[in-house]
Amino acid sequence: MAMTATYLALTLIASIAALGGAVLNLTGHRIPVTEAQRFSVPMEWLSFPIGVSYALGFLGLLVGVAVPAVGIVAAAGFVVFFVLAIGAHLRVGDRSLGRAAVGLALASATLVVTAMYAAGQDDLGGVVAAYVRDVPEPWWPVVLLAVFQIGDAVMCFKPVGFIARCFTDVGLPRALWPVMPWVKVAATVGLVAGLWVPYVGALTSAALIVYFVCAVAAHIRARDIGRNLFLNATLSLVLCVAVFGFCFLR
Repeated sequence: MAMTATYLALTLIASIAALGGAVLNLTGHRIPVTEAQRFSVPMEWLSFPIGVSYALGFLGLLVGVAVPAVGIVAAAGFVVFFVLAIGAHLRVGDRSLGRAAVGLALASATLVVTAMYAAGQDDLGGVVAAYVRDVPEPWWPVVLLAVFQIGDAVMCFKPVGFIARCFTDVGLPRALWPVMPWVKVAATVGLVAGLWVPYVGALTSAALIVYFVCAVAAHIRARDIGRNLFLNATLSLVLCVAVFGFCFLR
């Protein structure tokens, strides 16, 4: 009973915060506009992907009350979001981390409590287990995807030529470049852990699909219709979808 109350309270607080972030960014409020200017983030990013991400996270947290697995994905997405935000601050030497640090703390607490709540529910709410395997079968495509991710991470630490051009072409602020390899490292850890820990691999694969959908959208938005779109973003998206469908869907 106490765990349920804690989970619902944190979910309510996080949902209100997410809704506020969506409204501020989608309406072009001065707070996100000022921060975007400080970190050289394109103004159009306030609507997509930032504002849309807040809105989807808000909906995900609410849906998570009925289907805890969705709440886990939403909370994990916010953790990644605020890690990227803190990385952007530190990259430009900005130590005013108040809002980002509070956001990360709230997202992390929500993720932990949601996972603990989900663990006490049958089959993560009775929906996910009907369609998704708890561990991959077969396992080798997941390992192959993890190898690709760690290789991508290595090339991103000091971006090789084609990756640097890719970042530049889609308008990714330089403040975020050092954060990108850690996203790949986190994906690698999630995929490998998912070989043994139920649903972690499936959640990581699903998160990678969302990531590469956003990457494809970023290329199209920037009118970068060429090698970067088709051989990098689209091919990676196809690989992630294949792994999720082949290894995790029942």
